[in-house]
Amino acid sequence: MKQAAFKILERTLYSLPVDRKKYLADRLLGQISSQADTLIDTASHHFPCPHCGSELPIKWGRSGGLQRYRCRNSECHKTFNALTGKSLAKLQHRDKWFDYLRCMRDSLTLRASAARVGIDLKTAFRWRHRFLKASACSNANALSGIIEVDETYFLESCKGQRNLSHRKPRKRGGQAKKSKQVNKIPVVIARDRNGRVSDLVDPALKQSTVHEFLGPIINRDSILCSDGHSWYKTFSANHGIAHHRLITLDNQRVIGKEYHIQNVNSYMSRLKGWMGRFHGVGTAYLPNYLAWRRLFETAEPTEEMWLRIAIGSNQQKIPT
Repeated sequence: MKQAAFKILERTLYSLPVDRKKYLADRLLGQISSQADTLIDTASHHFPCPHCGSELPIKWGRSGGLQRYRCRNSECHKTFNALTGKSLAKLQHRDKWFDYLRCMRDSLTLRASAARVGIDLKTAFRWRHRFLKASACSNANALSGIIEVDETYFLESCKGQRNLSHRKPRKRGGQAKKSKQVNKIPVVIARDRNGRVSDLVDPALKQSTVHEFLGPIINRDSILCSDGHSWYKTFSANHGIAHHRLITLDNQRVIGKEYHIQNVNSYMSRLKGWMGRFHGVGTAYLPNYLAWRRLFETAEPTEEMWLRIAIGSNQQKIPT
């Protein structure tokens, strides 16, 4: 709605009697409370049985505000809804999901999100990683054209872990020494010129894992730009991909005005600046935060988009 039309609507509502205002307010609050249920029902029209994988379930009543389905397989006949087997299964207070997703859109911290939505801090933490789980699992984004790849590092964080076996606990959390490589978690980030990003988190990073990561997302028609690391040289040679190496020690930062890794380095800078607001991300949850940031690169995510990704919705239709 345009701003002028919204102003007219606002003036019209202001002139209404109190009873009509209350009626409209109750109707709007009811729609807001049920918007998550409505989107889940309309977005997940067709999906296999999460118990046996059989196709074509049938509608089987409603429960907890959601449509339930029953498997037609004679050996199964189990019932389920659109969230069964998904990361959002059994989460409560669906009327507050959209408010919470607005907090994620604004990149708020857990405490700020919990205060705004009116939920417990532990609930805010649980919801954050449940909503991000599907995005973190679908990380193999196909890249095309000129692809830039480079590595960055994040300090290891053991937030929430009660038992540490690889080092002694630091008093009051402490701070890892930035100069020690052993305290850093390597992340390989590949980005094309269209803004699509794919990343790899692997504490024991080596050539084989890098090749395994790059293989599914880069085709032979692409042009790979990287630093001077031998991993990318051997990968390009093995797959017959055009490759340009930017060797900083030789003061070689750009080749032919278009082959460089400045875009991926700029993304890394934005990523680290954005993650700084969380005051240290637990290494176990680092893939989720990388997935969170990826959503901002190609488009501004809406609440509906985030919920569709989390439930893995498709547009095929269920028969009645």
